[in-house]
Amino acid sequence: MSEIRILPDEISNRIAAGEVVERPASVVKELVENSIDAGATSISIRIEGAGRKLIAIVDDGGGMDADDALLCFEPHATSKISTSEQINRISTMGFRGEAIPSIASIARVRLLTRRRDSLEGCEVLVEGGRFISSSPAGCAPGTEITIRDLFFNTPARRKFLRTEHTEEKHISDTICMLALANSGVAFELSFNGVKNFTSPGADSAFPRIREFLGKTMSDALIPVDYEKAGVRVTGYIARHGFTRKSRKEQRVFLNGRPVEAQEIYRGLRNGYESLVMKGSYPPVVLFIAMSPERVDVNVHPAKREVRFRESALIASIVAESVRNTLRNVPSPTVSVTPELSLNSILRGASVDYRPPTMEQTVLPTFGSDAPIPDILPEISFDSTYGDHLANASEEHASHGSDNPAASLPNSVAVPPGNFAVTPTDSGDVFADSADIPESSRDNRGIPSSISDDFALRILGFLDETYILAASDSGLVVIDQHAAHERVMFEKLMREAESTTPNSQRLLIPVTLDFSASEVAFLKKSADALDALGFEVEPFGRNTVIIHAIPAALSENDAESLISDILATLMEEGRAVSKPDKAAVATAACRRAVKAHDSLTHDEAAALIAQMGRCKLPYSCPHGRPT
Repeated sequence: MSEIRILPDEISNRIAAGEVVERPASVVKELVENSIDAGATSISIRIEGAGRKLIAIVDDGGGMDADDALLCFEPHATSKISTSEQINRISTMGFRGEAIPSIASIARVRLLTRRRDSLEGCEVLVEGGRFISSSPAGCAPGTEITIRDLFFNTPARRKFLRTEHTEEKHISDTICMLALANSGVAFELSFNGVKNFTSPGADSAFPRIREFLGKTMSDALIPVDYEKAGVRVTGYIARHGFTRKSRKEQRVFLNGRPVEAQEIYRGLRNGYESLVMKGSYPPVVLFIAMSPERVDVNVHPAKREVRFRESALIASIVAESVRNTLRNVPSPTVSVTPELSLNSILRGASVDYRPPTMEQTVLPTFGSDAPIPDILPEISFDSTYGDHLANASEEHASHGSDNPAASLPNSVAVPPGNFAVTPTDSGDVFADSADIPESSRDNRGIPSSISDDFALRILGFLDETYILAASDSGLVVIDQHAAHERVMFEKLMREAESTTPNSQRLLIPVTLDFSASEVAFLKKSADALDALGFEVEPFGRNTVIIHAIPAALSENDAESLISDILATLMEEGRAVSKPDKAAVATAACRRAVKAHDSLTHDEAAALIAQMGRCKLPYSCPHGRPT
């Protein structure tokens, strides 16, 4: 007996806007959701020409008989609801009965389906919304639907589609979300005959999180399981300090449906509170289950957004689930062995450790003739720090010195931010002012080759954040972070625009894990990364190897820098072949000396000298005044 019915007018009028086929990914989403609603345990998706040429979806679900195969092409024909009251408690992915007729009106469609208890199946052909034929056919139980020449009769819609790479990415992201929400269903996706991924069914979502999002992110996630007031929150949230620059890594599912909801995002923000800086987003894969009557999934044509009856309650429950989980996370533990340095272990365990800093000598106000007081040079904390300290301790013991640090090597002073300090004649980097020839200095110790605006006499420091200096016209206050950010930005841009970027090869290449879509996007942006001085090689589906990085940067920040640059480029929605200024600005901000990093007098003088050589020295690349 047929299960699909034409909805009466009083029900169809209650349904909001019809399904909107925005792009090939929209078609894939609707058809795969139909397969899930049909009880499929295995779904295969085959794509050609980024969905313009072919979309073929095969499932092993319940299938349809001949009558249902014809009725499913009628508007508002559905087997999922039959009364107006059922609209208030939707528990299926689809329910309007508009997806297939909407798709069939702009494509050539072949439907092949068979119920498990039937001896034969049925084939239906529809072209541009016009019925072509219906006939018995032999096929396996389940449904196979083939969409060819999408938008063939609406060329204006076809012209607005993006590049194949972009459309394939949207399809891949759509399947990723549906696969995460339905861990018990096996998925297979291929593009132009090449398998993108094959994911068998599993008891939990974590194997797919690891497969789709990469080892680095999956290792940073912790399980959450919280229930209150009939709302259950499960899934995974990021540990303290693990964030991304985009909200796209916050994946939220409501009753098995991928959704966007401001109440849930607000709950995540409140749950992490001061643990996350503004503009950073901790990744999550969150599954929320509640009674369908407490949520309206019919407020958006594509069902992406939902509305809650108790929005404040939902936000508070999400926040409590995050806070409760983070409170119970055990502290990280490390094991120290003689074969491995303590600093290497701490860095590998994502533990931020810095030895106690020496008290900074206060710089008094001094005139042009006053001698500059001796400032104890600071030592950069790198992998050799332990060896330096050990040597210093031995000399301290043997010579009876009261100051072990006095025996440390006399190198260029580096503040705790560990930014690159490389003396050079070109003045392209934050060089030590001691390397500037005396013949090029004026009587105040400032290089004469820079702008008169930066012929300054340093007076001191305010809160280890601002450099106070005097000019001929008055007091100048310099934001050390914004200033160094501008210097780093212009250096990186100069190297990116040069024919031979200044790179440093790594003695031991760095291996990084990303999601499959990020690795694919990184391949498309390889030329832009090469221009910046990175040498990146794909190594498997979720892994890349970094062989070289820009000379001004440190390998300790390779992963965060690549991640930030990649996130900035992906926000644009397209791969680039030349460096993007926003991405370079992000890298410069990451590497710049920060507020409360102690600078010596010589370091401050070198920074001011480098500002004088900048093209646009009066603001950082984000527009903040220096």
